[in-house]
Amino acid sequence: MNGYDIHGAIDLTAADESITSACKRLLQQQSFTTQDDIRHQLIKLGYNDVSQSTVSRLLSRLSVAKVPNAYGKKVYCLTLENEPVQVGSSISSQIEFITHNQLVVVVKTHPGGAQLVARLIDIQPHAEILGTVGGNDTVMVAPRDIMRIEECEKVVKIRLGIPA
Repeated sequence: MNGYDIHGAIDLTAADESITSACKRLLQQQSFTTQDDIRHQLIKLGYNDVSQSTVSRLLSRLSVAKVPNAYGKKVYCLTLENEPVQVGSSISSQIEFITHNQLVVVVKTHPGGAQLVARLIDIQPHAEILGTVGGNDTVMVAPRDIMRIEECEKVVKIRLGIPA
């Protein structure tokens, strides 16, 4: 089979969907600088016949781009922005706490999680949020109006799947 159905559409087998989902989860949970790092993680998850070209196809299928992280090191990042962001327990489990100091909302994450969290907050604009700055383990969320900081904090919590 050539990977296409009789109408020319891509025919993804259950195995293809499984490895694609696994790759997407890895990219959501960790930072990777090389395709070989992703390949090794997929092998650890039980996908034994994973080549570099398979990883390359997966990254293309997932619309992944290489972008600089907080340290200027280029890492692979999911970029598909036309789908609504759905935050699952894997993201909320990366968050240690969310608080504010009457000026900014601070989201404390496990090391390496702040860039993804900042992106999840920024990806769908909200009237209460001016923008974010993500470091390694801390995200600072600037509210549009500091007089509405409590509302901004609630929006951030909802976006990240944390009870408000």
